[in-house]
Amino acid sequence: MPILNGFEATRQIRGFEKQKGLSPPATIIALTGLGSAEAQQEAFSSGVDLFLTKPVRLKELTKILEGIQNVEGHGSGSVIGEREQRY
Repeated sequence: MPILNGFEATRQIRGFEKQKGLSPPATIIALTGLGSAEAQQEAFSSGVDLFLTKPVRLKELTKILEGIQNVEGHGSGSVIGEREQRY
């Protein structure tokens, strides 16, 4: 990204949410070509909820997005931890 990378953008989003007292926080998914453990750790420490590396199968991405939509639509909390283990 020309001005800031996804990790920095995520930190700014999380800071804004905290400053404004926004709840629940936005679900942030990193879809990246960076597959290293260091990149994944930086993503999570920046506030990313789910880290996916390219290529991602459209079918898998659809399931993930539908799961997020269902959870947020019903207000039943987060299942991000469950998704991290499966994908």
